[in-house]
Amino acid sequence: MPNRREVVTEQLEELKTDLDALWVALTHDPKKEARKARAWTIFVGICGAVAAVGAKKVAMRTWDVLTGEPPPFPQGRRPQPRR
Repeated sequence: MPNRREVVTEQLEELKTDLDALWVALTHDPKKEARKARAWTIFVGICGAVAAVGAKKVAMRTWDVLTGEPPPFPQGRRPQPRR
């Protein structure tokens, strides 16, 4: 059987959780939070695309400097010979 101190501690923790939830509900707009999340996703996607293009250019330049020849094409993208 829990003693008085444990019961009071448990009830105070529940009250704290409820007050925290109430504060969040009063101060945060779900639509605004969703817009922020979408904006963040778009921003990260753009940064990732820019980084990928930049990394490819750096790799191609490095390959050219190290080997003295242009980098090989991926398997499915070899240029067609002219007729």
